[in-house]
Amino acid sequence: MPRVLLFALAFPVIACADPEPPPDPPPSVRAFSGDYVPVDDGAEVPGWTAFRDSLRATLVREDTLGLLTAIAPDARLSYDTEAVGPDGFRAMWFSGDPPQGRSPWATLAGVLDGGSLDEDGAVIAPFVQALWPDDHDPLSSVAIVETDVEARAAPSAEAEVVATLSTLIVPALAPPDSGWRQIQLPDGQAAFVVAGQALSPLSYRATFWPDPDGTWRLRSFLAGD
Repeated sequence: MPRVLLFALAFPVIACADPEPPPDPPPSVRAFSGDYVPVDDGAEVPGWTAFRDSLRATLVREDTLGLLTAIAPDARLSYDTEAVGPDGFRAMWFSGDPPQGRSPWATLAGVLDGGSLDEDGAVIAPFVQALWPDDHDPLSSVAIVETDVEARAAPSAEAEVVATLSTLIVPALAPPDSGWRQIQLPDGQAAFVVAGQALSPLSYRATFWPDPDGTWRLRSFLAGD
């Protein structure tokens, strides 16, 4: 059989072959935002911003010695125990089980990233306790005061990101557990965020003020009412 005829017979088979289906598009990540914007009055207090930046760097490095050095000898750390100062912090956060399974690095970083209030030269962070809106239950809600906070399908840094959250208050579905907090998205779906990024007016807050020589220190780090 001539080659031309063979090619003609084969061509329709090739032309009719089904093309490969296109890959599925990646799932879209929803974005939710609100108007609960942080107040940062402490930025006007001399020396506070530089100290906060330095302490943030200490937390990123997970520098235990640097963090303990920033804690005042008489810093109050609990309503229920007599834990005070660097030794008390070490016992609470670096020995055994830390409170509610939280990471001290993430918890304190969330506090520092949550705005601040100035009270006669002392700085309180975050701002949420003093400026919590009356139309949200402080026992069952948390505030996301940063921008583009990732909400995940499971309590793991490897889990799928299902949404991003910015400056809004959402229902809390469970207490913090192993560094994560389950919350409810505005569309009703449950998701998880890093516990330190979900701020409650009853959660951890810190008070700072400088020594007479100008050295800033943490003076209290407490949770509860």
